[in-house]
Amino acid sequence: MLYTNAMKYIELLVITNILIHVCFVRIAYYLLRIKPNTIAISISCLLDGVYLLLYIFIPYQIEPYRYLLIMIISLSPFITKRPTKALFLCLIYLMLNFTLGGSAGILYKMMNHFSVVLICLGCILVLFACYAIYKKFHFRPDVLEYEVMIEDENRTIYLSGFCDTGNFLTTDENIPIVFLKRNIHIGQYYKTITISSLSTHKKIPIFAVKSFKIKIKNKYVQKDVYLAYGDIAFNVMFGSNLLGG
Repeated sequence: MLYTNAMKYIELLVITNILIHVCFVRIAYYLLRIKPNTIAISISCLLDGVYLLLYIFIPYQIEPYRYLLIMIISLSPFITKRPTKALFLCLIYLMLNFTLGGSAGILYKMMNHFSVVLICLGCILVLFACYAIYKKFHFRPDVLEYEVMIEDENRTIYLSGFCDTGNFLTTDENIPIVFLKRNIHIGQYYKTITISSLSTHKKIPIFAVKSFKIKIKNKYVQKDVYLAYGDIAFNVMFGSNLLGG
């Protein structure tokens, strides 16, 4: 089969479209300061490329499913995140797409009906208001996300860890304490310590593991810590003293 100019054009079109798709996804993640999921982004790129090829070769057959496919592609890079975060990431992605012409056909049909435009603008304003409220109560600027690897004698687990810059909890030996969710079970019992604050004094058991590493600048760095379990919002929470802060 000859490599024709038409094939070159289609290949360039697919590659360009995927690159634009990746840029929009990365921008959405960056604006919300959320760590991207490489596997989910790769799957979305594959779906985006397949969709474009289908739209080139069999446009009439897939036209009834066009908007459904667009929504699937828009959500797939963010599907691993919590529903609220995934919704706002998808919203930013779609707005970037619409603004720069990626979904010009949708906009064209919307502009033919002024009432639809007003409704859509109202929905966008409501979503932004909801996001502002959510960010105020749930997003903390002093919390950062890192990949964590924990290893004991029997297994190794990988989790998303969150750094709370206001947490400097350590043992009497000045070894930091890392909190895990109660449904995660790893480590061997070491001892029980007392945690004191202005309003409470309570004893908690802490656990030792063979290895605890945090991924910093694409490299896992070994840290000496003890583990404790609690009712926390994230899988792992540790203080900024593990990062040198």
